[in-house]
Amino acid sequence: MATIGYRELYCPAHFGTSYEVMGDAEAAEVLAEAKWWGFNVYGDWFDAADLKDPLNNPKSEWLLPQAILERKLSSFAAAAREGLALDLATTPNHVWMDQLRPELLADTSGDKRMFGQLLCPSKPEARELILRNHEKLFGLFRQRGLNLSAVSACPYDYGGCSCERCSPWIVTFGRLLLEIGEAARRFFPDVRVRLIGWWWTADEHRVFAEWADRASAGSAQGPSTGSAQAGAAGDFPSLARHIKYGQTAPDFSAPLPRGCESHAFVHIGYADAAEPSDVYGAWGPVVAPRRIEETVANLARAGSGGFMAYSEGVFDDANKAILGGLASGKFAAAREVLECYAERYFGAAGSRRGEWADWLAQWGRPFEVDAKAAAGEFAALARGATPGWRLAGWEHRVRLFEAHQEVAAGREWDAARLSAARRFLDVQERLYRDVWKLGLVRHGLHPRFRRPAWFADYDRRIGEPGRQGQAVREA
Repeated sequence: MATIGYRELYCPAHFGTSYEVMGDAEAAEVLAEAKWWGFNVYGDWFDAADLKDPLNNPKSEWLLPQAILERKLSSFAAAAREGLALDLATTPNHVWMDQLRPELLADTSGDKRMFGQLLCPSKPEARELILRNHEKLFGLFRQRGLNLSAVSACPYDYGGCSCERCSPWIVTFGRLLLEIGEAARRFFPDVRVRLIGWWWTADEHRVFAEWADRASAGSAQGPSTGSAQAGAAGDFPSLARHIKYGQTAPDFSAPLPRGCESHAFVHIGYADAAEPSDVYGAWGPVVAPRRIEETVANLARAGSGGFMAYSEGVFDDANKAILGGLASGKFAAAREVLECYAERYFGAAGSRRGEWADWLAQWGRPFEVDAKAAAGEFAALARGATPGWRLAGWEHRVRLFEAHQEVAAGREWDAARLSAARRFLDVQERLYRDVWKLGLVRHGLHPRFRRPAWFADYDRRIGEPGRQGQAVREA
């Protein structure tokens, strides 16, 4: 399997994820392990949701905006010490809560993908504020001695404006990004401005490529009329094409601008199967040996030059190992990675390495696992294994599925079924607090969005007020 050169671990520290709450030593350990498995770039995003501008702080407060800002910079510093290149992700027109002046707001009425704390970049004052926000961040990185190798941008989640002046949004996004790139180069002359293809449509790929190529052709023929209108071939050195849930390759037919290399946006936060939903760790650690192995093979065959691995916490640790290990050429197959994983973290030796690999691999399709049998196998394998949060995470996954299957097998809410349901919730709470050390998990990462199919009935008939919220999505 061919080696893929650009291997980014994208770790947004927001919504209560591991990356938002971990300390310096933990961040150093997680990033050192990521590098060992084969990653060579670290990325994070200054998500402004629920936050005021941390740099507009005349009273020198130390509240959530400042704490999160410091956490992010400290993690970037830890990544730099490990020798990882640094990528700052951005959704350009998403701004801080205290910058949402009504007259500057974006129009989000025309597209369900457009949401967040958004300003309209076609309004000069809003555009100036957006650029100033980025310049402040670039200045912080330079003050800390942190060299950004890239700025990667996505037009949605959060982002967008559907007003007449911003339409088509994908082109307005590109023009704004060129200006952000110019600002970044004043601080970091060699910085690259990369594209993230999350949620792009086929038509947007076409429109963006045509616009970028026209702009670069105009630039070659005469003086630039400003970065918002003209560019040059290679302004966007890569585009991380979106791989949809359950798939193992992006749409390779989507056109790219001239000089733009094909990369991929790889979601490592769920198992092999997209449904039933096992995403973001609500059901314990995830592993996707088949899906990730096929993804790396598909990217290598297509000549993709890199990827961004989308990670929302340490629950995807096994997938980090598989993706980094295969894409770097360190391992030839996912099973080899899992054998090494068991040896490195659980102290497995000899035939135990293969037994662990087989046991872990079955969780690629978690809702097909016989949890009771898996619990017995785990007990035997874990006897004498090296303790730690990774081992504890898999123990909690087994216990979650045992309780879930007991509830699912019942028909009436008798004492045994109620006990199993409450045990499920208890194990899930302890997983989040005792194993992953998380606090207030927010937005779509909260387990209320990944409830078992029986939970709605339990909540309606038996539900305990305040107990982790009502069901929003059923698995």
